Amino acid sequence: MGVNDRPRRYFALHYLLLRLLGLGWWHHPDEGNTRNFQGWYLYYSIVTQVVWVVGFVGLETIDPFIGEKDIDRFMFSLSFVITHDLTLIKLYIFYFKNDDIQTIVRTLEVDMYDYYQNFKKNEATIRITKIMTGSFLFFGWITIGNTNVYGTIQDIRWKAEVAKLNGSSLIPARTLPQPIYIPWNYQEERSYISTFVLETIGLLWTGHIVMTIDTFIGSVILHMSSQFAILQEALVTTYDRTMVKLYEDSYKDIDISFISNSSKTSNTNENIENIVRARCSEKQIELALERTLKNCLRHHQCLIGCVEHFARTYSYGFMTQLLSSMAAICVVMVQVSQDASSFKSIRLVTSLAFFMAMIIQLAIQCFTGNELTLQASRVGNAVMHCRWEDMSPAHRRMLLMMMVRAQKPLRLSAAGFAYMNTDCFLAIMKAAYSYYAVLSQKQSV
Repeated sequence: MGVNDRPRRYFALHYLLLRLLGLGWWHHPDEGNTRNFQGWYLYYSIVTQVVWVVGFVGLETIDPFIGEKDIDRFMFSLSFVITHDLTLIKLYIFYFKNDDIQTIVRTLEVDMYDYYQNFKKNEATIRITKIMTGSFLFFGWITIGNTNVYGTIQDIRWKAEVAKLNGSSLIPARTLPQPIYIPWNYQEERSYISTFVLETIGLLWTGHIVMTIDTFIGSVILHMSSQFAILQEALVTTYDRTMVKLYEDSYKDIDISFISNSSKTSNTNENIENIVRARCSEKQIELALERTLKNCLRHHQCLIGCVEHFARTYSYGFMTQLLSSMAAICVVMVQVSQDASSFKSIRLVTSLAFFMAMIIQLAIQCFTGNELTLQASRVGNAVMHCRWEDMSPAHRRMLLMMMVRAQKPLRLSAAGFAYMNTDCFLAIMKAAYSYYAVLSQKQSV
């Protein structure tokens, strides 16, 4: 596979969604443009965020605390409010730190190709990120779709009940699918339909903002961990790749297509090494090994810098994720238990879908963060398998530097309060269950 065949535009799906949602006209690194709010798009972004984020989320936030609310409506509304309100911090990061995020993406998508790369692994990572994004969007769509179905059925029941009433009877209030405060009268048919459509678009818009940001961040983390896996491969094959390169330079007119990372055998490598040592001086071999090792060393340093930059940039975004997930999962668990006990089948499907979406939202960042820490720590093991015993003391010192640095864990921190890993995921789930148990006991009293 040639250089021109390498995978490009890792985050194409996310960029399309970010543009549509008014979160910036995110340019791909190969476009050489970092302006996100240029020309007419600035006004589009302002209008969409004022209407759907400030307006819709504001009305959504007011609803649980206006008037008398039954516990079902209050809990269901509160779960959306918590998720959407805390997402405003993530929006701040995407608006005002987009240059930092673009720098990180450029490092992963462009700068990494200055070093050893595995195109197939990069393509596999892109596919995984698409599957991850699709699964989160799927449960988000189910949640919003079932909310509308439930609201439609409730409205049909309302119409049937009103049809049975006589002219002097008190007509019950007409409700919307999603609990939200509406400052105008929407009881009439025409105004109700327009309000129904407005609410549906608002849910889709804010829901997609949450899902796009979270899956984009998870994808970035996954690509960073993949680069550490590629670095391990580069280290393990350092000696053999150097010999193959020297062999290629010495026999450019000979077909060596039989040599590949997947098909090398110990005999093939040994034969190549013997030929190289017969044709090249020890000094030439030493210099070639030094170039290969320095490339790995720079690759490692570049990756460490990228991760540290990302950790600083999105630290409060992770903190937001932990707070919103803990609260939302707890609230949704209460809602699920209530719907299950009262056999509200459609509402139960909605609650379960939203519950799964919240779990996936937290798991995406915790599990990818854990994978990043794990892959970064394995660099030291890769050094041990790179045939260091066949290298000179000077080369071994370079490898020792990499090994020592790999001993220091690379972690993504939630503003210094917790690390994004599997332990954090389990702790959040335990805490959410504990709060759920307390709330359930209070409701049963």
